[in-house]
Amino acid sequence: MSWFRNLIQSLSNKFREGFQRDLNYIQMRLPVNKITRDFEESLQNKIKHKVKQAKIREAVEDDIEDLIIIHDQAWHSTPMPYHSLSKDKLFEIIKDPDITVLIAEINSIEIGFIILYFTGENNIIGVIAGLGILPEYQHKGLGTFLGITSWNYFKGKGVKELRCKVFKDNKISYNFIKGLGFEEYSLDFPTWKL
Repeated sequence: MSWFRNLIQSLSNKFREGFQRDLNYIQMRLPVNKITRDFEESLQNKIKHKVKQAKIREAVEDDIEDLIIIHDQAWHSTPMPYHSLSKDKLFEIIKDPDITVLIAEINSIEIGFIILYFTGENNIIGVIAGLGILPEYQHKGLGTFLGITSWNYFKGKGVKELRCKVFKDNKISYNFIKGLGFEEYSLDFPTWKL
């Protein structure tokens, strides 16, 4: 009996640790039906002159080195806790059929990325798992350009809701995500009594 109780206690502690880590993030969501044509056009009009030369394409294995550089530089320019990405992890991500990595480039230079995947029953939720832009290209509409591209990608797959999470001390990212129409929501975690 004590073995079982210890196992439950251990699992409960791991759950709480994971929950504590999530307390550092704000959960955000955007129902696809709130992405109206007018709203999308207003965002496109704000950035169309800024991102004329930008192109988006799906990442391939040859992009791993560039993705590591973009990731490192983008994250070091934010207050977020840094987590490195290894070549092996990026290789797994790019090869995973359930994950899509899109790269933004200007004049054939990779300057940003967005990582997307599906979740929920029948994959009706699209998740933006990461977005990074080289610091010298930030605040020029490229994040919005990647966001709009991800909307279109998800809408084409029949997604009903988009989700992401934002580090609570990263006000710039929070305001950016909020400007794309995302709203905060809370996760309902079960409480276990031992």
